[in-house]
Amino acid sequence: MRTRYLPLLFVSVFGLSGCFNDDDDTATSKIRVTHASSDAPLVAVELNGDTVEGLEMVDYQQGSSLLRVDAGTYDVGVVAQLAGDETTNVIEANLDFAPDMQYDIVALGQTADISAVVLSREDMSPQGNEVRIDVLHAHPDVPPVDIYIGLDSTIDNIQPAVPGLAFAEDSDLLPVTLAAGTYRLRITLAGSKDVVYDSGELPLAGGSDLMISAVPNVNGGAVSPVNLLVADGEAVAVVRNTGEQATVRVVHAVNEAPNVDVVAGGAAVGGYENIAFKEYRSGDVAPGSYDLAVTPAGDPGTELISAPGTEIAAATQTSIYAVGTVSTIEPLIIEEDLRSVATYAKVRVVHASTLAGTVDIHASADGTFSEETIVVFGAIFKDTAVLNVPGGSYTLAVTAAGDLNPLIEQAVTIKDGGVYSVTAVDDLSLAVNVDTEPAQ
Repeated sequence: MRTRYLPLLFVSVFGLSGCFNDDDDTATSKIRVTHASSDAPLVAVELNGDTVEGLEMVDYQQGSSLLRVDAGTYDVGVVAQLAGDETTNVIEANLDFAPDMQYDIVALGQTADISAVVLSREDMSPQGNEVRIDVLHAHPDVPPVDIYIGLDSTIDNIQPAVPGLAFAEDSDLLPVTLAAGTYRLRITLAGSKDVVYDSGELPLAGGSDLMISAVPNVNGGAVSPVNLLVADGEAVAVVRNTGEQATVRVVHAVNEAPNVDVVAGGAAVGGYENIAFKEYRSGDVAPGSYDLAVTPAGDPGTELISAPGTEIAAATQTSIYAVGTVSTIEPLIIEEDLRSVATYAKVRVVHASTLAGTVDIHASADGTFSEETIVVFGAIFKDTAVLNVPGGSYTLAVTAAGDLNPLIEQAVTIKDGGVYSVTAVDDLSLAVNVDTEPAQ
């Protein structure tokens, strides 16, 4: 299979010897850039108009290491990739980096009003028995919060380490320096003792210099509204709430098969009963190992698919497609990314037709098909691809590979910010599902 992705942004990397410098005699600063805008596309980061090496395609919840640059004034830009070959500058800022300082530049907020917040602190290494922690509230829809750092079993009778931290605030109370050891980070709304995020026990090694950002949680099975991005100067790790679940979706794509149940441990799983042909059925489940089976509805003793020891990880989004024919039914498991991106629609196409053979998949704005309307070339049974497409009305078609006569044809309307699935099945139709509704 060959997929024609609408061209993405590939910005050349220029020599930045005038910015990055290892000369000990030159006054330097350190900067770190983090993508914390939950509905923004991949971005490139620029300094003085040049793309920073390694930061050409930065996704949500990713960030750089601490980069040493010559002290001075810089034009900092964040360039977002759109569908097609379009790009747009989403952040342009002129920033002064003083010697011997660290700067965190965080792109946050929703795409419609994305902005950069800059946090600064002295560039120093904590003592070997200490940990320095800075914290950023980076969720635009969450009011001020209290942050608790400790191992107490309850926070009922203790005061927050950082009270009333507002969105994008560079608090005078931060950073804080603590003794190295094991800690538990909990977050509540300001003035409340109801915990909305609990990290569980985290060992913090002596000498660590940490930047922690609380960002929107858009993972599957979300329980807490936030994830924590923990940056240690070398990398960024996502630390999730201890109680997170997982999203599991079952798709019935077998023509002439009966309605089905998903069975675990001999009993139908609530919410996954009586699933009809071309139906997408989703729910959230606890992470763990499951002995799963797919059976005819109401007949748990007759297994159409057996999947013992299926591992479901927290914060994941997994689709389990039942594909094939009645006599050859089998699972097709796909790890999904259903995060909404405001600047285009995401469309997953799945070839689940045993009858169509090797096919090309077309997306046409005017209902006519040509070599130029092919978005997936040479797909075989069980192939899948994700397309980033501008919102609009399209006619989708499935043709035999190299042929322009549609075997399947269907009109669809998609919107920027939406996430969609399109599955070709054996009644020679498309099963279309809205996975994530676009924001209003």
